[in-house]
Amino acid sequence: MKAFLIYKEDYPWDVRVEKIAVSLSKADYDVTVICRNLDQKDQHEIHDGYQIRRLPRTSWWPTAVQKFLNIPVWFNPLWLYTILTTVSRAGSGILIVRDLPLVKSALLVGKLLNLKVIYDMAEVYPEMYASSAQFSKRGWPHKLLKNSRVASHYEDSVLPKVDQTLVMIEESRDRLLRKGVLPSKITIVSNTPHEDKFNQNTKEHQGTTLFLVYVGFLTKLRGLDLLISGAEEFLRNQTDKDCLYIDIVGKGDSFKELETMISDAGLEKNIRLHGWLEQEDVDKLMTRANVGALTYRVCGHWNHTIPNKIFDYMLAGLPVLTTPVIPIQRIVKTTDCGVIARDTTPQTIAQCLKELQDPQIRQKYGNNGNASIQKLYNWKQDEQRLYKACANLSEPG
Repeated sequence: MKAFLIYKEDYPWDVRVEKIAVSLSKADYDVTVICRNLDQKDQHEIHDGYQIRRLPRTSWWPTAVQKFLNIPVWFNPLWLYTILTTVSRAGSGILIVRDLPLVKSALLVGKLLNLKVIYDMAEVYPEMYASSAQFSKRGWPHKLLKNSRVASHYEDSVLPKVDQTLVMIEESRDRLLRKGVLPSKITIVSNTPHEDKFNQNTKEHQGTTLFLVYVGFLTKLRGLDLLISGAEEFLRNQTDKDCLYIDIVGKGDSFKELETMISDAGLEKNIRLHGWLEQEDVDKLMTRANVGALTYRVCGHWNHTIPNKIFDYMLAGLPVLTTPVIPIQRIVKTTDCGVIARDTTPQTIAQCLKELQDPQIRQKYGNNGNASIQKLYNWKQDEQRLYKACANLSEPG
């Protein structure tokens, strides 16, 4: 059996693509990842037992032209050519297309070669574009290319045609059900980790000093400015200013803004922006931390997806600090693994930080989160749902 994963970014690396590719390889699928090639790497590569097939190199063109040729839109001839030639040589298989922009490309190739198509809806693009427009300043190219109405129309046109849709969370599934998608054509394959990801013993929480960690992209939607404002409010009422430290790891459009916020508040000693770090260094910060931060803005985007970091925090035995984003709030409530700010004001975030100073409370939340990962929110569970979704689509229709 052959499986072709179509991914619109350069690869490696993406944690979800990696997990799906490795799991299918383990189940005796012959896996090929078809991806972008802005980095101008070799077009063919073997990686962890599966193949990578990149778009052709275009290094002789200026950088702007290279970016244009790699744009992941369904009618891009370079993408269509690469997908078609890669798949046609194999003769059979299933197409798993990650994210909305290239779904029509997969459907076109699938129709030509009589192959089944699975849409991996890791992000709900209409909601993501609408939320970005709500909270971020965008120039006319973004308004044109990332238009929520256009994305919604495009999504509605492809959903009835794909053979199966993988969604991240129950809220995303329910959205598709309201659109009339049959329950049998939707499978939840979430963003959960392997249970042994951190290879550590149960975390022991001691002392009242807080060590928060955030790992991910730095954008307005991620709400790091809310976290910084909450930390400033919290420290304003503390006589000991060494009772709170925050490590923020990642890169993104908000980096400079966050840097300025930290400086203006005089919190350089308490909050450190690390930029992007190697995984070994991230693991060290996770080991030191005693709280995982997810102060995301409440919006349609986050209300229909789930960040893998909530599960990483839970696995590491870290209580979760979150704003009232619907899926995150639901998981935190049902597993009793953290605290939920009732809104996104600095005062309510500061109140949550005050509660988390109690090491016994942190221990309870941390233990509950870890136990929930071992029992329910782990890749072994999601892997079985992935296998089931693929099982009936592995032969040409």
